[in-house]
Amino acid sequence: MKDGISFSRAETCMVMEPRHSNIMGNVHGGELMMMMDNAAGIAAFKHAKGDAVTARVDEIVFLKPVHIGDIVTCVGQLTYVGKSSMQIMVSIYVNDFSAESMPEASLTAFFTMVHLVDGVPTEVPRLVPRTPEDHALYQLGEKKYFEIKAKL
Repeated sequence: MKDGISFSRAETCMVMEPRHSNIMGNVHGGELMMMMDNAAGIAAFKHAKGDAVTARVDEIVFLKPVHIGDIVTCVGQLTYVGKSSMQIMVSIYVNDFSAESMPEASLTAFFTMVHLVDGVPTEVPRLVPRTPEDHALYQLGEKKYFEIKAKL
């Protein structure tokens, strides 16, 4: 369904290379944030069926460092929509194959994306949660949306 939460999901994987590193030898946080912004943009584009721009990034939490050679998976998931804005939860998971462990969350954030047509904020389709997981994401996104609105 093109109005459901799962339709807008965006996921990408990358191997972290030396060009992604900072002076500490870890993957630079800005590189990871760029991946997250791209995933949020793709999720927003899929839902709005058109251009979207980043309006705000909230609650960036670095949970685990990412190292050169790690494979990261970046997942952007629409959680709530307002009139022209979309709340998107984005997470990065890291696979350390030398440890043969399960992927672990490394970085999370909430992105607010705004749908634009000819540079003007434009209404987006409503979001229809269909599964219990969708409803939980929707409630989280709605909460974050109204928290942000209250701060403005």
